[in-house]
Amino acid sequence: MDRLRFCVGLLVAGLAFAGSPSPVQAEAVGAATARMDTATAVNLAGRQRMLSQRIVKAYLMLGQGIAADDARTILQGSIKQFESQLAALKTYQPTPVVRTTLADLEDAWKQYRPLLAAAPSKANAVKFYDVSEAVQGAAHLLTVAYQNVTGAPIDHLIGIAGRERMLSQQMAKFYFYRTWDLYDDPAYMEMHLSRAHFTAVLIRIENSPLASAETKAAVAQVRREWEPYQQALFATRNLADNRRDAPRVAELSERVLAAAEKLVAQLVAQAQRAPR
Repeated sequence: MDRLRFCVGLLVAGLAFAGSPSPVQAEAVGAATARMDTATAVNLAGRQRMLSQRIVKAYLMLGQGIAADDARTILQGSIKQFESQLAALKTYQPTPVVRTTLADLEDAWKQYRPLLAAAPSKANAVKFYDVSEAVQGAAHLLTVAYQNVTGAPIDHLIGIAGRERMLSQQMAKFYFYRTWDLYDDPAYMEMHLSRAHFTAVLIRIENSPLASAETKAAVAQVRREWEPYQQALFATRNLADNRRDAPRVAELSERVLAAAEKLVAQLVAQAQRAPR
C-alpha cells in the first residue's frame, strides 16, 4: 500500500501540462488564464478520457476495500480534475464541432456525476459500466474535434499518445469489475482488446516521423512500466488470485499512467516549440 501511495504522489506531482510546474489541480484551473492552444486542448480533452476510467477504477477499488485510502484520494482528486479541466476547455471553443462535442461531454458528465455521491455499491458499479464508456466516448470525440482545428500531425500524435493514459486505466477498471464478480467474461475480453490497442499505439508512436529522440525515450519508459503491469493483469483468470494481486495491479496502473503522462507532456512541449 505504501508503494501505491508513493505512485499516486508521483502522479499528482507530474500531471501538469507542458511548461507548467503546478500540481494537478492548480494546473487544470490555471488553464483558463494561461494561453490555450490546440496542443494543450487536445491534451486536456484526451485526459478527460482517462479520468472517466480512473474514476471508476478508484470507485471499484474503494467498494472492495482495495488500498482504500489511496482509492479515495484518487477518486476525489480525479473528480475535481475532470471538472476543472471541463471548465478550462470551455474557454477555448474555436469551431462549431468543438462547441457541440464539448456540450455533449458536459451532458454525459451530468449523467455520471450523481452516481458518485453515494458510497460505492455493486448496484451503482453496474450502472458505471456503460455510463463511464459514454463519457469516455464523448471525451474522445471532443479530443478528435480539437485535433481537427488545425489538422497538424503533432496534434494528432498527442491525441493518440493520450489514449495510452486512458487504456492504462481502462484495463485496471475491467480487472476490478472482475474481482467484484461483475461482468467477468465481457470485462476479460475488454482487457484483451485494450491490451492490443495499447501495444499497437506504442508501435505507432515509435514509428512516427515526428518521434524525436526524447519521444522515443519516453516511449521506452512506458514500455518498462507496461511489462510488469500486463503480466500482473493477465497472470491468471482465477478470481481468488486476481483479488490477491489487486493491490499490485492498482500500483502498476498508476506507474504506467505516470509514464504515459510524461510521454504526452513531451509531445505537447514539442508542438509548442514548433512554428504553426
